[in-house]
Amino acid sequence: MQDWLAAEEKRMVLRNVAAYRTLCHQVRRGATGGLIFGAIMLAIWYFAIPDREKFRVFGLIYLGLSALEFTAALWNKFRPSAEGVLIDGVVLLAFGAATLLRQYLIWQGQMPGRVFPILVLFGAYWMYSGYGHIRNYAHIRRAFAQRPTAEHLRWFNELLRDVRQADPAEDSTALDLPTSPPVRGKLLGDTAVFLQPGSDNAIIAARDDVEIERELARSPDRDPTGYLVIEGADYGGFPLDPVNWKNYAAWKTEGGQPPPPAAARTAADPDLE
Repeated sequence: MQDWLAAEEKRMVLRNVAAYRTLCHQVRRGATGGLIFGAIMLAIWYFAIPDREKFRVFGLIYLGLSALEFTAALWNKFRPSAEGVLIDGVVLLAFGAATLLRQYLIWQGQMPGRVFPILVLFGAYWMYSGYGHIRNYAHIRRAFAQRPTAEHLRWFNELLRDVRQADPAEDSTALDLPTSPPVRGKLLGDTAVFLQPGSDNAIIAARDDVEIERELARSPDRDPTGYLVIEGADYGGFPLDPVNWKNYAAWKTEGGQPPPPAAARTAADPDLE
């Protein structure tokens, strides 16, 4: 029981690192939009603020926020973190509030200029969006009470690189299964880590939740058919070569779960050509 708890805690840590890594990738992808929005903010400062006000209170607020948005977007591009979500929210909220306040003061006749209804709508939207970002950051803080370190993320990136390069013939802890789509994996004690081509989302499963059923081929010169199931998800049948089966069987046997003998194909079964 204690060993099972230790293994489950390890998987929880791996899943936490994987989820935070996904969050950082989302922040990095959103950085391009931040750079574009920074340019929009700068254009609003240049075109909507009269020259005589460009370096007064509202002009400096707009200019400062656009510079902050550019800086935050660049930071998120190269050093993404959960705080990138917070910074985006604060900038959106402040920029929307400043826009609405300026339009209100113009409407009240306390500032020169004219009211732009489109800026009123955008200002309200920016405030709403900024509030949403800040609320999301609060959820993120709760979800990642144990924040992975940069070292954890580097180690996990190296693990995924090993999974992508998995060669069962050279590594007894590797699997390379020609399912549709293919699946590659690393067998790490009581835990397996799988990836599919083009996906960056790792599947982290317990040994008990990974099963390959083997079915003998009708012809002796062909590989048996394997059927992969990971955490209840069926990946279908595929030609199961001896090297993959050897690695899998050794891993399951090591955990006290030796796979059963291969089943013979019945006459009703379809033949894989």
